[in-house]
Order: sequence, then C-alpha cells, then structure tokens
Amino acid sequence: MAAFFIQSAALNSWFPRIPDVQAKLGIGPAELSIALLGMSLGGFITALLVAKLVERLTARRTILLGFVAYCIAQVLPGWAWNVPSLFAVLFIMGATYVVIDLATNVEAARIQDAIGRRIMSTCHGFWSLGSMLGLVIGSAFAQAAVDVRWHLLIVGAVVMPLGIATARALPVFTREAETEAEPAPVISLPSVSMIGLCIFAFGVLLAELTTRNWGAVYLRETIGASPAATGVGFAAFSLFMAFGRLFGDRLTDRFGPVTLGRFCSAMAVAGVVILLAANNVLFAVIAFAALGIGVSVGFPLAVTAAAARGDRSPARNVAALALVAYSGSIVGPPLVGFVAESGGLRAGLAAILPLMILSALFAGSLRRRQTPPP
Repeated sequence: MAAFFIQSAALNSWFPRIPDVQAKLGIGPAELSIALLGMSLGGFITALLVAKLVERLTARRTILLGFVAYCIAQVLPGWAWNVPSLFAVLFIMGATYVVIDLATNVEAARIQDAIGRRIMSTCHGFWSLGSMLGLVIGSAFAQAAVDVRWHLLIVGAVVMPLGIATARALPVFTREAETEAEPAPVISLPSVSMIGLCIFAFGVLLAELTTRNWGAVYLRETIGASPAATGVGFAAFSLFMAFGRLFGDRLTDRFGPVTLGRFCSAMAVAGVVILLAANNVLFAVIAFAALGIGVSVGFPLAVTAAAARGDRSPARNVAALALVAYSGSIVGPPLVGFVAESGGLRAGLAAILPLMILSALFAGSLRRRQTPPP
C-alpha cells in the first residue's frame, strides 16, 4: 500500500503543471496532445515487455529499480524546450512509471492470494490517496509560481529514497514461484478469452487518464478556474476515487465484481456528462467527484480477474491487460486534443463518451474465472 501511495504522489504532482508547460512552450491543444502522447506510448511499449522483466527479477526488485529510474525521469519534463523534446521526455517518464505500476499490481495480486482475502482495491485506494496528495502538491507549486523544473526536482529527490526503502520492505517471493513451467515470451499479448476484460479496462483507463491529462486545462480554460480551484477539482476526483477503492474490497464481497463494475461505469459516464454541462467551478467539482467514484474500482477488479485466471503467470496476464488498458491513454489525449482544436474542449471530452459506454457493456467479463494451466 505504501508503494502504491508513493508512486502515485510522485506522478500526480506533475498533472497540475501541464498548463504551465503549455504556456511556457506557447503551444495549442493539438500540439499539447501530441506531446502528451509521448507518455502514453512509453507506457504502452513498456507494457509489452515488462512481464519478462518482472518474471526474471521478481516484482520486488523490479519495483525498486523502477523507483530509481522513474524519479530520474520525472525531472526531465520541466527542461523541455519544444514539442518534440517534451514528447521524448514524457515517453521516458511513461515507460519508467509503467514498470513500477505493473510490478506493484503483480505484487499485490500475489500477496492477496497468499493471505486469502481481497486487498487489491484497497491498495489502489492508497494510490488514490497518494494521487490526492500529489495533485495538491503540484497545485501548491503552481499557485506559488515555482518553476516546473525545481518543483519536479524536489519531488524526485524526496520520492527516490522513500521508494527504495518501501521496495526493500516488501515480502520476498522466490523466482521459482514467479515463473511458469514454460519460458515466457518477450512480448505479452492478451489471450482471446481476455478480450472482453481488456475492453472493460480500456474504458476505465480512458476516462481516468483523459481526466488527468485534460482536467486541469479544462478547468482553467473552459471553466475559468484559478490554479487553487483547479487543485480542489482534482482533489475531489482523487478523494472520491480513494473512497470508492478503500471500500471496494468489501463492496465487491457484498455485491460481486460485475454489479459493482457496471454501477461504477455508469457513474463515470454521468461524471463526464455533468462536466460537459458545467459552467462554474461547483458543478465541475461535482463532476470530478462522480468521475472519481466511476473509475475507482474498475481497474483493480480487472487486475484481480486477470491475475487469477490461472492459464498463465500473473505477470503475463496483468501485463497483457495493461497493454490494452493503457492504449486508452494513446487514444484519449490526441482524440480530445484534435477535436478540441476545432470544436473546443467540451466537444473534445464528449468524444470519449461512446468508448466509455462500449467499455461498460463488457463489465460481465469481471466474473472470476480460473483456467487450469496447460
């Protein structure tokens, strides 16, 4: 839970500074969407390859190395001087972050199986608490007009030793217990039986990452919010996401993953609709709260279902799920950006609604299925 919290606080301190970097470079929504695509592509490509790394090093060691690499990479966006350089540094940032993200999910799934009770949603709840802290930190630096370069350098310097200490405190799993009888392929792709689960996770991550990438820009440019009010909106998003996740394991035991997944998908769609209709900060904050609940438990439920399938190692199935899910971050930012270039940010955000609705239709794939290993 500490590993989830720390990685999230580091990542989310960056998002409130996106408008500042946009202003510094003097670029429009379309150019910004191209730059933001770098982080998505870095994460997507890493998701193809990271399962082999986790199985070779163990999840614990991968988390440790991931924290070191990410904290170095996080400093770079503040030094970008044009769109190509911002794309490149965000590519590195996205690649190193996904290493930590997938390894922590694999580790949580193994600990969950070892202790015999659900903890995945709670772990993601701590990710959301870290997200809230990171967003507040980023907004505070923005409100104080601290240069993005020094803000990110300070965060990286604080997070690196905390991340290393947390990774070293994780339980030790033997390499033999983490590998399969057959050598794993270098690239992890989803099996046919996982397609529905992957489509569901795609929509959840599409909504979450679009909110994180464009939320601050939308609040400032469309709603006219101040940097402090922008922080309040993001804090509401993270707070309600944390609330849903911290109670998610108990709610899943009571109502089942499918019912909970469908309810949250409907809340996410409602959140986007409210945000599109909002004309002041209050309604925007309500929309962000609904979105937070809507995207809260979807991905933890999908990770649990993927790790428990039993047909392949948890690392391979989680990486395959993440590969498709993270493609939402490739689709979302440019889709919103290019539509917004001609029709405004409201039209840009409206463009993701059909994909979110499609995702909700596959919530039935969250039913727990265990396939005997070959």
